[in-house]
Amino acid sequence: MRRKTGYAAAILGLALTVTIAAGGCGKKENKYSYRAAGIEALNQGNYDNAVEAFDQAIDSSKGLVGKFDVDVLKYRAEAEYLAGDYSSAADTYGILIKVDKERPEYLNLRSVSRAGAGDLNGAIEDYKKSAELDKEKKAPGRMKALLAAGAAMEKAGTASDAMSLYEEALSEGEESAQLYNRMGLCKMADEDWDGAAEYFKKGLLTTDSSEVPELLFNQAVAEERKGEFKTALDLMQQYVSAHGPDEEAEREITFLKTR
Repeated sequence: MRRKTGYAAAILGLALTVTIAAGGCGKKENKYSYRAAGIEALNQGNYDNAVEAFDQAIDSSKGLVGKFDVDVLKYRAEAEYLAGDYSSAADTYGILIKVDKERPEYLNLRSVSRAGAGDLNGAIEDYKKSAELDKEKKAPGRMKALLAAGAAMEKAGTASDAMSLYEEALSEGEESAQLYNRMGLCKMADEDWDGAAEYFKKGLLTTDSSEVPELLFNQAVAEERKGEFKTALDLMQQYVSAHGPDEEAEREITFLKTR
């Protein structure tokens, strides 16, 4: 039985004192309307249009990089990420790091973007650097970066390192359904079915468990591997009842009924 894991524009040549090109045809007052149009497109899910509008806002902004440009770059990075253009999002967060300091939130969000782009080492590096800077462990995007870095470690074949990362976060008060799910998957990778089932159970008790439907499926898998076929069948049926038809789950239900 398989478990479920639940899972650019070119870089602008900016430095701390480098100016953003105005493009020649934009009027200074238009930069605000371009930004507003970009935000509207972003909210409507028109991410490509949003990126285009944010680029126009930047092109219309003359002078040294200021608060307006930083604000627009944040929006652009978000739009690029939501569009699935993870490489461009990572590049934009890199620009933000250059022009607005190496802030933990930028490192966290670049970590997630790099993971999406397949840059696993970069994702891990950014998370670790952010963790060093974020003394209070409250920077935006921390949990997403943690999970991205951990998943990158798992893919790299170092599940034990990922588990250490998750356990450290848990000891610091972090708790989420996705965190418990990843911990359970690490235990499954070690064929520790009891440990895996326990983490999946804990995940199902969190307030955000509905956001990770695969928890129930994965718990059923762990119970089956333990030889608890009746429990596994009950859990798999609960999964289908709660989340709708699932070809893989239905196939497993058919199998479990024969055990």
